[in-house]
Amino acid sequence: MNSLSLIKKYGDEVNPGILAQYKKPDRFLWVNINDKDQVPLRIDLPQCPEYHEIEGFGKKAKEQFWIPPKIPRRLKELQRKHETIDEIWDDLNNNQEIYEKEIKFMKKAWYHRLNGYWFFNNGKPTFIDGWNYFYIAWWKIDVGLPKFRDRDRKFFIFARHIYNEQHTFKFITDKGDAIRNEETGYFDFIDTGGRVFYGFNYPKHRREGATYKAECISYEIISRTIGAWGGIQSMNEVQGRKCFLKHLVGPWKKLPFFFRPNYEGSTSPKTEISFSPPARRLSSKGSIATSEIGLESMINFGPADPSAYDGDKLYVHHDDEVGKLKKGLSCWDRHLVVKECLVMGSEIIGFTIKTSTVGEMEKGGGKAFKHQCEMSDYFVRTPNGQTRSGLATLFIPAFEGLQGFIDRYGMSVIDKPTKEQAAFIGRKIGAKEYLLNRRKGYIDAGDYEGLSEEVRLYPTSFTECFRTAAKSSGFNMQKLETYIDELRFKDHSDLPIEGDFRWVNNDRDTRVEFVARKGGKFRVSHQLNDDESNRKYWDDETTSWKAGNTTWGVAGGDPFKFNKTEGNRKSKGGGAVVRKGKIKDGDFSMKRKFVCTYSNRTYDKYEYAEDMLMMCVYYGVQMFPEINIDLLWDYFEQRGYSAFLLYRVDPKTFEQGKTPGANTNDKIKQDIFGEYMNFIEFEADEENHIELLEECRDIGGPEEMTDYDLFSAAGYALLGTAGIYDEIAELENEEVDMSKFHRKRVYRR
Repeated sequence: MNSLSLIKKYGDEVNPGILAQYKKPDRFLWVNINDKDQVPLRIDLPQCPEYHEIEGFGKKAKEQFWIPPKIPRRLKELQRKHETIDEIWDDLNNNQEIYEKEIKFMKKAWYHRLNGYWFFNNGKPTFIDGWNYFYIAWWKIDVGLPKFRDRDRKFFIFARHIYNEQHTFKFITDKGDAIRNEETGYFDFIDTGGRVFYGFNYPKHRREGATYKAECISYEIISRTIGAWGGIQSMNEVQGRKCFLKHLVGPWKKLPFFFRPNYEGSTSPKTEISFSPPARRLSSKGSIATSEIGLESMINFGPADPSAYDGDKLYVHHDDEVGKLKKGLSCWDRHLVVKECLVMGSEIIGFTIKTSTVGEMEKGGGKAFKHQCEMSDYFVRTPNGQTRSGLATLFIPAFEGLQGFIDRYGMSVIDKPTKEQAAFIGRKIGAKEYLLNRRKGYIDAGDYEGLSEEVRLYPTSFTECFRTAAKSSGFNMQKLETYIDELRFKDHSDLPIEGDFRWVNNDRDTRVEFVARKGGKFRVSHQLNDDESNRKYWDDETTSWKAGNTTWGVAGGDPFKFNKTEGNRKSKGGGAVVRKGKIKDGDFSMKRKFVCTYSNRTYDKYEYAEDMLMMCVYYGVQMFPEINIDLLWDYFEQRGYSAFLLYRVDPKTFEQGKTPGANTNDKIKQDIFGEYMNFIEFEADEENHIELLEECRDIGGPEEMTDYDLFSAAGYALLGTAGIYDEIAELENEEVDMSKFHRKRVYRR
């Protein structure tokens, strides 16, 4: 509802100046956004009620924020008056007219627990899920009631979506990849008739509150379900007990009576909370004659061993610190056991939440957790409609919800704060700059092992959750880390755009256009206008299309992994285009800069080859391919683009090589590393492609190139710029026989 409509409807009741401050509610919540390794997920939100029905209506926008409910005084008096919960309920039942307002309050609290809550937040109608309401209204943690946080709002809405989701994608490839609807730009879904997720992974930053939130959800489900069992496991039994006592029992003890079912045992249980009523002594001799019927539900904790709950039926399982399991234990092995506890036949009845910061990758459990997350791609489904693990993954950057950088309205202060935000948080910088400064301290000290730990504790991208220790590649690590962090915290509007290249009107060999799309296969930092792009022409002599922008840039491609896959893992091809520089006698005033990268998993090698061809056509550049696997060589020739292949030319004799590109032998690997060393040392300060710089940082040496597709492809692009114009320029004053250079090219195999 826009301002004019609001004023027309409520102008007689509320000052029109106040109504003009009100905003439209969100229709969707987007998660896993602005991350190159995550596909954004859209979650539908409930329809907004009439504005006058929303808490805070009629107030000025700046006066609208979350206010927790207060228990009526008479309910508090009832709790003090009676010793048992049954006595309280008996009193209320026998005096319903006297406690009419109090009963109405309890019904309202239960309604919002089950259905969620709307309130105005700084002028905007805002929805929080019922679990979120229960958490910030009633679940008192070590510092009291949690405050409203937009980060938590995302967590709970995502959790509920995964808990309820029964849909899978209407259109998928043979291998399970979701296919977008070209008209809407998003996906179509079909109902499977049953739940499709066991739960979700939540790699997160340190002291984010995830354990309290997970235990809140566990309690909310178990405490209103008959015959339900909930379990807790952590990195070891000591941590499991701590999780049970601090994050579950602690808040449970502080709940009002109307959210506490009858329980058995003391008010400070040590091993389990059992929602079975204590037996009553009814016989004349004082023996136990009968007992009340209760939920007969419980929550306990178990040891870290994967088989701890083997054979049990679980309605909720909290897997705490799964990314920190020590050697000999695996979160993946544990999940394979637990997921069978969450099903009855084909019906999923339980829910697991796997929360963790990530430990050291090899020894500290990080590698297994990474594998588990990779098997939990929301957009890759099996024929049953599930992901390969049966889980989904939620990632929220550390600069969202970082303590000390949250404004009055629970919103994250990510970039430079406004005047009002700065006054509220007492800082002049945002969370991004703060985290960057923390990292800079490690970089300046040359402590890259400490930096890796810092990054894992406060990740700002999904990849950073699983950051490995720096390797000895020989590259200038200080510069790389500095450039990466500068890009990591840069305004996203200045970073490469995701999208795809495609033939205009699907008409091959005409013009190629770049179409921006979230989750696209390419990341483009420089787009050409219509006059600059698609510079190609037909050459009758070579019976091939020729590139018309060869002095501008070079492409590189690495199709190596198409003959090497692990299990059902998709092969990954690499590609890149680099704009040529003019470097001579140490003058780096015009530097090489990458304008496009491609690192995409696909089952179809010809789809990859066509992508590389369209990339070259769009930029009008030649491809300098890796030819150990001759896919690109063959494909370009078969498609009539043999002249788009770049052959090395001897700068002294102008003799052309017999093959395009190069074979990845030891010498070529060393040449590529040599090019990268120069690039990082003198040119990478202007680079915008963080994904490439990250591969430069993570690679250990030439022997690991087969595991770094983008690094290899971009390395071939760099090689394609070397030994041609720079070396020829050195001979520009010498007399040479140009006929050797202009002779008809012969392509032989």
